[in-house]
Amino acid sequence: MTLTLLAQLFRSPIYIPTEAVSLLWVVPICLSIALVYKAVKIEPFKPAAFIREVAFLFVTIIGALIFIAICLLIIATLAR
Repeated sequence: MTLTLLAQLFRSPIYIPTEAVSLLWVVPICLSIALVYKAVKIEPFKPAAFIREVAFLFVTIIGALIFIAICLLIIATLAR
């Protein structure tokens, strides 16, 4: 029964809107990735250091995504 339901997800994919507003979903996903990654990797858990490390990783991920988006936009513009 569960396998059938899982297979249905691949036969009829979930609709993901392609508006610019839907790109805001990247923010909670990146924050979740930063939180979980740093929670697993940090050795001596100190709240101040943890928050600083999570914020730095979050900004790094968002910055990398913006950089990649700009590069792809330039490539797409030049390819026309």
